[in-house]
Amino acid sequence: MSWPAPTGEPVNPNRGPSGTPAPFPNSYPTPPQMPGAGTAPAFAPNQVAPAPGVAPASAPSGGAPSEATSGPVAGGQLAPSQPGHIDTLAPPPPQASGLAPLSTRTGQPVRPWTVWLSAALLFGGAIVVIVGLLLAMWEMASPWQQVGENEWNKVDKFNEATWLTAQFPSEPASGMRVFFAIACCLLAVLVAGSASVIGYYAFAGYRWTRIGALVALGVSLLSLLLTPIAAISIGFVALGAAPLWLPATSRFFARWQLVRHPQISYSEPIDQVFYGPLPRYR
Repeated sequence: MSWPAPTGEPVNPNRGPSGTPAPFPNSYPTPPQMPGAGTAPAFAPNQVAPAPGVAPASAPSGGAPSEATSGPVAGGQLAPSQPGHIDTLAPPPPQASGLAPLSTRTGQPVRPWTVWLSAALLFGGAIVVIVGLLLAMWEMASPWQQVGENEWNKVDKFNEATWLTAQFPSEPASGMRVFFAIACCLLAVLVAGSASVIGYYAFAGYRWTRIGALVALGVSLLSLLLTPIAAISIGFVALGAAPLWLPATSRFFARWQLVRHPQISYSEPIDQVFYGPLPRYR
């Protein structure tokens, strides 16, 4: 290759040295190609290049290549369905049957009506026994009784306030009355506390509250030592324990068990490891 001799005239990019138009106006010489190298095919900005050894997809007749279609190509790649779109993995499998659904707002298991009913009845039993205790304590602390206009008579009603005090009569201002007053309070707190604890943890989704409700039912029998009003709590606790054994509650407890204690999953071992650039990048 030889270059022309200088003539002293300025060279115009669009014209040759002698003022004649250049063979390729508004362009620069093409760089030389390497021996054996071919020209790479051009692709549209939103078109995916096929893998090596795979022929490019032909465009539909009468128009440009369609960008709305997508499908797997060689190498496990996915062509985008539309410009600027990235295909994602398949959606997760549906939830296993036999479990309560999860709330889309909180992500926690949805409480069925059985759990709401059970918690309401158990807390109701706790309230009833406390009301019975307060009425009994009012009877113990009110020895005066009105017998006429502005006439009051001192009547001792301590021994008649509860069934327990009626079985062990005591004299006024004695230590036995202090003991029985404290014992009645402890009985009521024990009944109300057991019912409230079971109602709270059943609402939170703990399976052991099924057996705990039966224990609370046995503890509620202590309310028979107080007043007939306090004894109504036995019915509340019994009705509150029944819904915990229904299928809807079982699904709720099973879902909470998986939420609190997820199963440990191990990744599969990698048997084949490929070193170096992948074939599609060569």
